[in-house]
Amino acid sequence: MNALSTSGNPTVRFLRAGAAVLLAVCLALAAVAFLPSWTDDAVSLTGGNATDEVTLTVARPRSGTTDVDIRLTSRQGERRREGDGGSPTVTLQAVLPTHGHATPAAPAQVHSPGNYSTTLHLMMPGRWTFHVNVDYGTRSDQFEFPLVISG
Repeated sequence: MNALSTSGNPTVRFLRAGAAVLLAVCLALAAVAFLPSWTDDAVSLTGGNATDEVTLTVARPRSGTTDVDIRLTSRQGERRREGDGGSPTVTLQAVLPTHGHATPAAPAQVHSPGNYSTTLHLMMPGRWTFHVNVDYGTRSDQFEFPLVISG
């Protein structure tokens, strides 16, 4: 048999089509598997307690230096509570519990009432926990945000 007569065989055509589909599926799965390392999109997480809502935005969720924005909003709709004497002090620390790593507690700068930012250096990929501490002077609240950081 020559090559032309075997390429017309329905079994050969079926096997070639199956191989092409399998190759396309493998390439698509590989693209999805590597997608997180291709994106540097900011990630926002929101949490809170009975009195405050905190939104943490990590500008670049990858290892290395990244900017972090923190938005603090009172559940009563006010950005500043009476009797607190001004904006609360906000600090941020990231902890990688599986490896025993932690960043130093970084004080966040106030940009406007309720809006803060700071910079952290995340030394390696992994499941980090971001600890936001809000100190009102008379009381202190801590919020935790788990986030997977890629390489």
